[in-house]
Amino acid sequence: MRLLRQLDFPLLSATLATVLIGIIAIYSATYHNDSTAVQNSWIKQIQFAILAFVVALAVVYIPEKVIYSVAYLLYLLGVVSLVAVLAWGTGDATRWLRLGPLMLQPSELAKIATIIALARYLSDRSVERINSFGGFFGASFLILVPAALIVRQPDLGTAASFAAPLFPMLYWAGMRKFFVFLVISPLISVICSLDLLWQGSTPYVFAIFVVGSTFLIHHFLRRLWLTISMAFINTSAGLLTVYFLDHFLHSYQKARIMTFFNPESDPLESGWNIIQSKIAIGSGGLTGKGLLEGTQTKHQFLPAAHTDFIFSVIGEEGGFVMALIVLSLFFFLIYRALHIASAANNAFYSLTAVGLAAMLTFHVFINIGMTIGVMPITGLPLPFLSSGGSSLLSNLLAIGLLLHIDTYRHEF
Repeated sequence: MRLLRQLDFPLLSATLATVLIGIIAIYSATYHNDSTAVQNSWIKQIQFAILAFVVALAVVYIPEKVIYSVAYLLYLLGVVSLVAVLAWGTGDATRWLRLGPLMLQPSELAKIATIIALARYLSDRSVERINSFGGFFGASFLILVPAALIVRQPDLGTAASFAAPLFPMLYWAGMRKFFVFLVISPLISVICSLDLLWQGSTPYVFAIFVVGSTFLIHHFLRRLWLTISMAFINTSAGLLTVYFLDHFLHSYQKARIMTFFNPESDPLESGWNIIQSKIAIGSGGLTGKGLLEGTQTKHQFLPAAHTDFIFSVIGEEGGFVMALIVLSLFFFLIYRALHIASAANNAFYSLTAVGLAAMLTFHVFINIGMTIGVMPITGLPLPFLSSGGSSLLSNLLAIGLLLHIDTYRHEF
């Protein structure tokens, strides 16, 4: 009873509200579908929600030092499960494992295990070791192993989400701002080079970033060898990205990036999803068309309406008002996660909370961004809202961990 009284009820209430909105949206998105299995998605979502809430609340009652003790074991189990997917997985892309009547996506749960392991790794090291290339590469290795296995499935969107908590957690652990810039600048160089692949434009953005970052590094460090090295690394990262993506991406992955730059270039094929999504959201107006009344949804113009594009359904049927409510709920959840991180007395709990907040932020930003056309389509689900048992279980497990951290924030 004491633990029950200590629960963060605002966080729990916001989570419950978001899950309920998701169930209603899934019901509406699948109501007019011809497939009985799809129509029953909202029922499965309720079943997984009940199971996931039970698991989340059970996590609160785990003794305070147990999670820290088993952090690396959980990570190992996560990696083993990803290897098992490659060996025995099922689905159109090999991403699921069948466990009796259940189909689970181990990559969703492996995200949580990786964040916990990374939190222990960083909390066990001094600030000096974190501000070294050795500390950075050690932390990166924990991310790269599961990410590489997921790329093999292939699932680039989920693999990218594993990297999302890395830099926030490094910064929270004490890495200096400029060192963060040093290690993140090759990634920025990669992003700046993407437009060269399909647009054929002159490399102004890429060149400006490489020159600007080189000048900044030299201005602060005054070390010629490091300046030259970083200029070479940033240039190589961008150019090699262009080469590898052009030669090794699957055709559908290239089409997704091409569609991001210019959806209207192929409106009936690769550009169809994003065009219909923007039509759905834009037609919702202020208050929406009403439950079950979304024309893009009920006439099935909007693909994957109950999974990847659930926010489009909410925008069409609930309008700007409901979209704002959903965004406000996500903002509150992320705020509470960061508040819990700040209040925790020990580094392990604090870093875990920051990692979970970063994971949630990344998913929300990417999923909603792709529905309105400002991010490439990746297939990442919208937390608590998209249909999918593994995703819901993973995200509610994250909430359970946050509740656990908040409960024991003074006792570790």
